[in-house]
Amino acid sequence: MAQKIPQGQKKLTNIAVVRLKSHGKRFEIACYTNKVLNWREGIEKDLNEVVQTDTIFDQVEKGKVAKEQDLKAAFGTTNLEEICKVILKKGQLQVSDKEREVHLERVFRDIVQIIVERCVHPKTLRQLTPHTVESALRSIGFSTRAEDSAKKQALKGIESLCTEMPESFARAKMRLRITCPLKLLESIKEQLIHDHAAQIEYEDKADETTSCAVTFVCDPSHYRKLDSLAIVTHAGEGVALQIVTATVLSDAVGFDMQGAFSDEAIQRVLNESSLPVSTTEVATPQGGAGYSSVATTAPAVAPQAVAAPVGQQAKPKGMRCSNCNAEFEAVADYRSHCKSEWHNFNLKRKVKNLAPVDEEGFLEISLDMREGLLAVDS
Repeated sequence: MAQKIPQGQKKLTNIAVVRLKSHGKRFEIACYTNKVLNWREGIEKDLNEVVQTDTIFDQVEKGKVAKEQDLKAAFGTTNLEEICKVILKKGQLQVSDKEREVHLERVFRDIVQIIVERCVHPKTLRQLTPHTVESALRSIGFSTRAEDSAKKQALKGIESLCTEMPESFARAKMRLRITCPLKLLESIKEQLIHDHAAQIEYEDKADETTSCAVTFVCDPSHYRKLDSLAIVTHAGEGVALQIVTATVLSDAVGFDMQGAFSDEAIQRVLNESSLPVSTTEVATPQGGAGYSSVATTAPAVAPQAVAAPVGQQAKPKGMRCSNCNAEFEAVADYRSHCKSEWHNFNLKRKVKNLAPVDEEGFLEISLDMREGLLAVDS
């Protein structure tokens, strides 16, 4: 005897239940896993891709459907699509322990990254590493909440870290710029210094017919008040606020992100040095990939050691990549090289204790890789 197969039967398997309690009743909808959060974050727009069925249940597990009069009393309508949207927005998501653990870990990583971008060490004014921030959050017992946004929790984490560990964490300052008419310059400067504890860095004064600008550093907590100052207090007077740098870091060491001495650091050494100078080579730390040496001027300790022939001036060396054995005259060329595929390819070879290849050799290898004749990491 042939077995009858039910037609039109829809089985709810591998689902995420969203539950909402209202007017003493419980309402549930069955959704696809990992889709509810996408809906709440605005990533997913199609409701059919979120809910498996628009049926409203009292209990999804038992298949008990909610009564129409209960829906009318709780939501004021019997439109199932509108009720699903309300439950998706306000309801509580019931997920498995594994899914919740993965989501909380993702939110925690986002929190750590936001804190890294907005905090510095109070003494060195340098950014902290993600590992340092993560260890500090766990040490103070910081807990992650799945229903709150990562930014909101990160701001609370910054406040807790700066309160409990002030010797290691401080909120990074912002560099702002206010453009205003010349007649308002002095009053705005006085207000910045007294009311917002701002540190004036630079004033750009033009002639009296044009506007002038003030660049300053202040705590991020004053940004909203300063924005209100520009928009409300001096509305229509040509006052504008602009963010120059969201996070002010220390440049005392003089290294940029690529491992080379920055132009500002070199110029500062030239301006601040009061001793006789001679052209020497300042070596960067050894052992770091991509580090190089740069020619600059330093206090002369032994002038006879660097004496140049009579009538000739010592020619400073350019930027040099010790990893690729290449020299560059301009800092911009060196920085561009550090981002190139040739430089990254030699870094991989260095990890495997292989000799670097020159630019012509890399071009031949890259051509072979594109044609499928050679492995990428060979």
